[in-house]
Amino acid sequence: MATNVFGVCVLLFGILVQFMHRKYALYGMLALTLFGAAAALTLPALGGASILVANAFLVFFAWRTLRITGLSPFLSSLLAPSSGFWLLLLITYGIISTIFFPRLFAGVTETMMVQRLPGGLSRIVLNPLTFSSTHLTQTVYALGGVVCFAASFAYFRLKQAFHHFLGAFFFLCGLNVLFAILDLATFATGTGELLEFIHTANYSLMTAVEMGGLKRISGTFPESSSFATFTLILFAISASLYLDNVRPLRSGFYALASLVLLLLSTSGTAYVGLMATMALLMVQSFAPVFNGGRMRKQLFIYMGGMCAIALLLLIAVLSPTIIDAVAAFFDESLFGKLDSASGRERGYWNEVAWTNFVESFGLGVGVGGARASSYVFVLLSNVGVPGALCFVFFVASTLFRRSLRPSGGQTRHIVRAIRCGIAANLVGAALVGTVFDLGMLFYVLAGAAAAAAYPVAKAAAPARKIALPGKELTSHSAH
Repeated sequence: MATNVFGVCVLLFGILVQFMHRKYALYGMLALTLFGAAAALTLPALGGASILVANAFLVFFAWRTLRITGLSPFLSSLLAPSSGFWLLLLITYGIISTIFFPRLFAGVTETMMVQRLPGGLSRIVLNPLTFSSTHLTQTVYALGGVVCFAASFAYFRLKQAFHHFLGAFFFLCGLNVLFAILDLATFATGTGELLEFIHTANYSLMTAVEMGGLKRISGTFPESSSFATFTLILFAISASLYLDNVRPLRSGFYALASLVLLLLSTSGTAYVGLMATMALLMVQSFAPVFNGGRMRKQLFIYMGGMCAIALLLLIAVLSPTIIDAVAAFFDESLFGKLDSASGRERGYWNEVAWTNFVESFGLGVGVGGARASSYVFVLLSNVGVPGALCFVFFVASTLFRRSLRPSGGQTRHIVRAIRCGIAANLVGAALVGTVFDLGMLFYVLAGAAAAAAYPVAKAAAPARKIALPGKELTSHSAH
């Protein structure tokens, strides 16, 4: 087992946060989801598999929350009628399929698997289905997702939790902008080694790639598409907050900053994801009209759209060559992506994943058993029809269940923004998701959205009882 300085700092902070106000546990949990290429620990026994800093800190976040709420809300989060019930069914089926199906379907199908090489390197190859270290690591990540969901659910049942979320979220947005700027600056000055401390995971790193003469922004992630997916989530949440007039200066600034970073990222995921997310925000803005309410920020939407159209027309008239250059750039980064070597390779991954789904009779080959280039194919190939249905029910009940928070309060708007972020996360995963794990940020947001369907529970002194739907919990701390 190997570790690094960043990992040690995370572990020390995890211990320290046990003695601080509970909001700092949430700050740490959200902030560390940003570091998608930083390992807290490396496990040589599993071929050099990495445990990311957010996954390591999850232990401390869950323990800090457990000390406040007790065990009851953790368990309640995974029982009906909570949406976590479907998540529990999904992971339970995933574990069963991982234990039995690689042996049951051995020799029946071939899957795309990560092959560990000497020196910490790896490659993706087509191999006959067999139980591998990837099955084990992805199953552990899946279990971590359940724990993260339950801890987040319990935390957001507490009073002021969504207020804490705002501060933690804006801190996360600020870090994302900072490291994106550092990524561009270190690349331009040839000092990329200064950011090596956040690129310690045993992943294939594509952090110094150009397209159309522009640096592909990867920030704290191993590649541009991962950065784009994460930033898309931040954009969706901050834009939704701005449209609902929640901290408009900060939410508007971070929405604009995230939008600029997505446009500069040169990632096709960013451009396609932006179109889907913009459409979602537009629907959210018009939806209140059908219930007798007012449109959200109608002037902002109209004027923004008109200014964008006017600017494009002005550029087209004054400098047609710029339009040609832009068209060539988008052809390389987006429209011509499927014809590139990378596009063909990822398309082949999806073909193999679909074959795994068919040859396993719709049951799947186990969590981590197959890799694809879209989360749709990852789900079908890993957990088959039963798991995919559980995931659909989990997402639907998380996104569409009625919130019990005050309809006129700020919390209601924060919950709506969180659900918008979950939807953006799913859009990004559907475009480029390669593995079963959706990341800790997804489960934090899902737990928060699920908790909004329940009344607030207050942190109380020892032995004081707090009523839950059909249950009781004993709180152990007032912090």
